[in-house]
Amino acid sequence: MERVIGIDLGTTNSCVAIVEGGVPLVLPGPSGQRAFPAVLAIDDQGQRIIGQTARRQCVLNAEHTATALKRLLGLRFGHPQVRQLSEMVAYRITSGPSDELRVVLRNEQYAVTELVAALLLDLKKAAEAYLGQPVSRTVLTAPLAFSDAQRIALRDAARLAGLEVLRIIADPIAAALAHGIGTSEHRAQRVAVYDLGGGTFDFALLEMSSGVHEIRASTSDAFLGGQDFDRRLLDYLVFGFAKDHKIDLRQDRTALQRLRDAVEKAKCDLSVDEEVTIEVPFIISTGTSEPLHLHRVIHRTKFEELTEDLVERTIQLCKGALSEAGVEPRSVDAVVVVGGMARVPRIQRALTELFGRVPMGGVTPEEALAIGAALQGAALSQTPSASTTFELSPHHLGLLVGGGKVFRLISAGTQLPHEAAHIFTTARDHQTALRLVVVEGDSEQASDCKILGEFVYSGFLAASRENTEVEVRFSAAQNGDLTVTATDLREQRREQHTFRLSASLLSSETDGSKSPMGSYELETQRSDELSRNQNRAEQLISDILGMLPRAEQAVAGSELGLDAMRRARSAIERARIAIIRGESVAIIDARQVLERTAAMLRGVTASLR
Repeated sequence: MERVIGIDLGTTNSCVAIVEGGVPLVLPGPSGQRAFPAVLAIDDQGQRIIGQTARRQCVLNAEHTATALKRLLGLRFGHPQVRQLSEMVAYRITSGPSDELRVVLRNEQYAVTELVAALLLDLKKAAEAYLGQPVSRTVLTAPLAFSDAQRIALRDAARLAGLEVLRIIADPIAAALAHGIGTSEHRAQRVAVYDLGGGTFDFALLEMSSGVHEIRASTSDAFLGGQDFDRRLLDYLVFGFAKDHKIDLRQDRTALQRLRDAVEKAKCDLSVDEEVTIEVPFIISTGTSEPLHLHRVIHRTKFEELTEDLVERTIQLCKGALSEAGVEPRSVDAVVVVGGMARVPRIQRALTELFGRVPMGGVTPEEALAIGAALQGAALSQTPSASTTFELSPHHLGLLVGGGKVFRLISAGTQLPHEAAHIFTTARDHQTALRLVVVEGDSEQASDCKILGEFVYSGFLAASRENTEVEVRFSAAQNGDLTVTATDLREQRREQHTFRLSASLLSSETDGSKSPMGSYELETQRSDELSRNQNRAEQLISDILGMLPRAEQAVAGSELGLDAMRRARSAIERARIAIIRGESVAIIDARQVLERTAAMLRGVTASLR
């Protein structure tokens, strides 16, 4: 029987696994490594290179090397996450037909699904090389925050790679399955899944028993991960080098990449050792003297000090999700960790303090998702109708109703396939048609949701509104189809439409002007958002002003440091002007600049300790 492979497509690294003799096995690549870097590049000969080879040449070919492709799947060019990521990567992201994303490498434009398909094909080939036979079926994992459009884009990429996707399962459920939770051998359990990967953080609270897996609460941060921990240590070393030698290593891409590699290794070593020595010989040449070397001993306590606020940020997100679900941390039965960052002792301690129990061991955190996917694939291959787990609706699905509100029929986290129905009446007497607008989103305000589609259901007899009843039924399938059926209960006349969830329109097309109260509610929502961003910006200004005196002392007159201090003060002034004027977009931009400025100053002031 042909094997089903389990694939965890990561932001930084990917992993592929199978089940052999009932035991999950993570498969190695050509060089024996079990982590496959999610990196693709085009070299100067126009050849496509993938994985470890692509990562090695990244520093000299940065603008033609694509990383973090998973973050771009299924998004449109105008999405805020695309703008934020484009500021962090060296390659260019542009807009294609219908506002679809294109990645530019060597002046050629590539669809994101095409590049992700190449990464999946590399994993498929590794599995085939190990097994000595073709592989065509897979189970994939995806973050809870992935929208239906992103999940379908993932399916499309797999299909381009020659893989049939049997199922996409949510990351936290895959992690729990990898630890044997939710099988017939275990009683019902309440499980907390803490997933800190290279680029993202996710937390989920699950209720799991044999065949039934419910997500009680979840939260995520798409820009909080191991790379942020690396950056703190990197900034500490860069500013320390600048203080000693008056040279900014960030201006030399080769030096910076060498230091970045050394930092990543040191971070991993500090999970085992109390101190490490970071040594990068001949890191840079001034052209007028001998090349300079970087040599620094880093204690684990210093690393924890530099990153304490990042750890605390994850814990606060966990507490918020638990509070929303009305669950006390100490009532959780098991804590499962995912991602290499979960090895960090400070994170292990923080989780133990929060939940009153040590996180489960026995499964390598970086491999848990692929193992869970492989176990699900094995179950499906033995019993095609296996229902060990289900795909989940990542967002609420509902209808636009009066007042610009959304009436939910299917809630986020619902196991798919799923059906739900509700009986509606007309808004006024003698109404003979209903305009059914199907929306997806996590807000009760239509203006914050996406329109999936709409149709007009007409032809029923005119009557008073209390005598007109129309049942609307939602049927959400695992393949991303949503079938909406409207039935006139008096005449039993039925009309049905199916929407592809990947064809979502932009939320800006959800116009509240269809109802008299729509515009007012949209303004109220915007005012609430404006207030939150303004309060956050004001808090950041206060934090930065508190750090500036020590930061100026740390740079000790270096030109690089003084320039950084000038930019910090400039960021404060721009933010203050935006707050005074009440400009929503400007305040959001200023808040983001202030957050980066605060992180930079923490690295500078840490060099004094």
